[in-house]
Amino acid sequence: MGIQDEMGATIMPPQVVGNEIEGPKTFWREEILRSRNAKYQGDQPCYLIIDNKVYDVKDFLPDHPGGSAILTRLGLDATGDYHVTDSRVTYLYYFVYMLLYAFNNFHPSSTHDLLGNFYVGDIALEDINSTKEGFTKEIREIRELFKKLNYFESSKLYYFLKLSSNLGICALSVGVLYILGNSILGVLISAALMALFWQQCGWLAHDILHHQLFDNRNYNNLLGCFVGSVCQGFDPGWWKDKHNTHHAAPNVHGQDPDINTHPILSWSEHALTDLFDPEFAKENSKILPQWLIHLMVNYQTLSYFPILSAARISWCIQSILFILPNSQANQPSHMPISKIQRISLVLHYIWFGSIIFFLIDNWFLRFTFIIATQAICGLLLALVFALNHFGMKILTEEESSKTDFFVEQVITGRDVIASNPANQWIVDWFCGGLDYQIEHHASTKEVFGTLGTISHVASKKY
Repeated sequence: MGIQDEMGATIMPPQVVGNEIEGPKTFWREEILRSRNAKYQGDQPCYLIIDNKVYDVKDFLPDHPGGSAILTRLGLDATGDYHVTDSRVTYLYYFVYMLLYAFNNFHPSSTHDLLGNFYVGDIALEDINSTKEGFTKEIREIRELFKKLNYFESSKLYYFLKLSSNLGICALSVGVLYILGNSILGVLISAALMALFWQQCGWLAHDILHHQLFDNRNYNNLLGCFVGSVCQGFDPGWWKDKHNTHHAAPNVHGQDPDINTHPILSWSEHALTDLFDPEFAKENSKILPQWLIHLMVNYQTLSYFPILSAARISWCIQSILFILPNSQANQPSHMPISKIQRISLVLHYIWFGSIIFFLIDNWFLRFTFIIATQAICGLLLALVFALNHFGMKILTEEESSKTDFFVEQVITGRDVIASNPANQWIVDWFCGGLDYQIEHHASTKEVFGTLGTISHVASKKY
């Protein structure tokens, strides 16, 4: 006989999940947390908790298409993450998100049934956490209100105009290069415009790959390949793997890839512990000498902006490496890479290399254009990231495991509000709507144009 979950769906004991299981077991949360230390190693189970039910997802790790985000929740309670949903499709950053990606356009009830294949037991009655009261309940109620007000429905006209304006910036950059490509001034102006084009494509691709634009996820993925890969030069698979993990564990030391930059940049005392603890020092010395690590940490206030300017180059390299054959061979989870993704990234470098070769006459100016575009775009992108999260609370994995999902999203993010409300539209445009970072993390389906309204509604209560 099946078991009813909080959503009313029937969850059945597993048919085939790794080792043979006799039936549902009773678990204590501390037991699940301890299993985290042995995650994806040998024959050890990989547990996570949703609505006080326990799932072993070990057999799904090597092949699930959602990247490494799920790894951040192994041994933890993913209930809050699980319920970041909308009315059309369950949108999860962990286990269920990966299932939906693999089985496109599943109805939420089908997703619940699919979860049953990995169900292994329940949390003990004495250890049950209620998800129907407090802050989590209030957030869900607000989300239901926003859904009724159609705040999750995208404006196709807006996104058409946004894509058109982005391409217009690119055309202007190429036009300047065509007319003034033989002068240093023309090259720098064109480079700045191209960098702005890439930045704005980054925000547009962000919305598209969060599946905010179309109900059909295939359409979002295809358009994401064009905007994110062909136009901007970042592979969507690499971005999803990185960005989903960030949403899964924002500002969590050792998990969030956006702050996993030490010793290049160290964002917290936790990073310093990693760098100078004797246990880690030996490993770090294989990468950089200890004296250089000390130097970088001591003077990172001076190197901060130069390092941010190199961010795009680093991301481009990571993106290229990500789509190479066998690039994820040694990873516990794999993000699928399609031929379209590889072709899209190649097309980016073909068109970018072509304008450099055909519109600029000498190698000095060509080199200047390449460096300027990468450096300016790196700053334009990284500055927004810095405003959104850097300087906010950074949690250890242990602290994160004891923090409510929605609380974690709030205390680790920062909204960027103009001092003069009349100028907020400038901030909105420059940041691509990500100036409302807290609202975005609370629900990734909220579309550009409604985030400001949502922020005002939420601010009245909080």
